[in-house]
This record gives sequence, C-alpha cells and structure tokens, in this order.
Amino acid sequence: MRERDFQRTVIELARLRGWRVYHARPALTQRGRWLTPVQGDVGFPDLVLARQGRLIFAELKREGRKPTPPQQGWLEVLATCAGVEVYLWTPADWGEIVRILR
Repeated sequence: MRERDFQRTVIELARLRGWRVYHARPALTQRGRWLTPVQGDVGFPDLVLARQGRLIFAELKREGRKPTPPQQGWLEVLATCAGVEVYLWTPADWGEIVRILR
C-alpha cells in the first residue's frame, strides 16, 4: 500500500470517528519537485488529530520504512509533552489505529 493511500484511509477513519484532522499537503514546484512549504523545523508528523481533550501526532510510513532523523526528532520531543499521544503507524498497525481512534 502506498503511503498516501494509507494516509487517506487513516484520515477517513478519523473523520468518521469525529476527529479534527490536520495534514500539510505538498505542492508541485515550477521545477517539477514536490515540496511541503515549511517555516520552522522539517520532519513534522504527517497528521495532527484532535478530539475531546485528546491530541495525537502520527507519522505514517509504508511497511519497511523508517522515519528520517528530523521526523524521529519531532516524534521524540512531542512524546515528552504532557497529554500528547505520539504514534508511528504502518498499515500493519491498522487494528491498533482503529482501537486508538474509536
């Protein structure tokens, strides 16, 4: 499963379950490169989900892929924040994702 298809599926589930969803989509530059406009540190997680006192940051990866060092840095620092849930999800985690977003 491609990462963007996995992401679309997670977003659909989250919306069905009443979560607010944020995702910064990349844009195609004039030079033909896909970039996500960022002001600040790169590697921010793919999804931010919020619902009824819960805040989730989720990095999504295809099977066998690992976060880049900047992505890992964000996951680590966010995990130290009180009340924040931080996840690294692959399609193999689907059962856990369904449980967490219920």
